[in-house]
Formats: sequence, structure tokens, C-alpha cells
Amino acid sequence: MPPRKAAKSSDHKGKSRSSQSPDGHSTQVSWSDKDTFALLDFIDSHKATAGDGLNFKAPFWNACAASPMLANPEKGGPKTPKSCKEKWKRVRDTYAVVDHLSCSSGFAYSLKSGADIGVANENSWDGYVKVHKDAAPYKNKGWLFYDRMSALIPSKCKGLN
Repeated sequence: MPPRKAAKSSDHKGKSRSSQSPDGHSTQVSWSDKDTFALLDFIDSHKATAGDGLNFKAPFWNACAASPMLANPEKGGPKTPKSCKEKWKRVRDTYAVVDHLSCSSGFAYSLKSGADIGVANENSWDGYVKVHKDAAPYKNKGWLFYDRMSALIPSKCKGLN
């Protein structure tokens, strides 16, 4: 009987996932902020090899996982090509949410305070979150990777004119 695949668990931030090691055992893949910045640095240094929308092919993810910072991460076990690709997808998705919040929502966004929602704009926020549920974590807390992602992916913000 072949070994069973490890169960996956995830959250919207992708802090941890289970993956299967080559010997069939389950290993925990966790991402510290330093590990995520290492992933973004690797992507930045290889973005010329990417297709449209910074979509990379399988050899890129193999090289990414083998890079020194991700093969010996600060947190959890070594990153796999699959975990690197999945983390990149989650970071891109989160960037889209925060980018929309920062420039198209009508709320003032900052790294320190997120949308900085107080009593005066609580009702507006509640209406916004009904439509944009993924923005809820950024009510009063910014996203650490926003500036780094802004350098990698152009903002989709439209001008006011």
C-alpha cells in the first residue's frame, strides 16, 4: 500500500501547511516573516524569467526551494517547490486585497494602522467588508509585505481623474 499523503491545513495567510517528505513522512512547512521576505527576494531576483503576472514554471519553484534561505528556513522544515508556489499565490492574493483597500476603497491605508477604522467610519467599514470579506484583517492592522509586493507587482489603482 502506498504511503498516505499528509493532510493539508491552511489559513488565508498561509502560515503553515503540511507536506510530504520524499520518505513519505509528513513535515510541517511554516513561514516566518523572514522566510516570506526570502521568498520575495528570490522572486524579485528572478522576475525576468517569469511570464505575465509573475507566473513561474516548475523549474523556477525547484530552484526557489533549493535556495539557501528557503532550504534552511528560520521556521519550520525546508520549503518545497509546492509550498513556495502556494505561498506565492497566497501572498499575491493578499496583495490584491490590500492594494484595493489602500487605493480604491476610500479608506486611508497605512502599514501601521491598516484602514485605521474608528467610531466615525465603522459603518462605512462594515459595508465595505460585506463586499470585500478578505479585507477584514486589515481594519486596524497593516500588512507587512505590502511595500515589498508593490515593488514586484504594479498597483491596479486607477487615478481619480
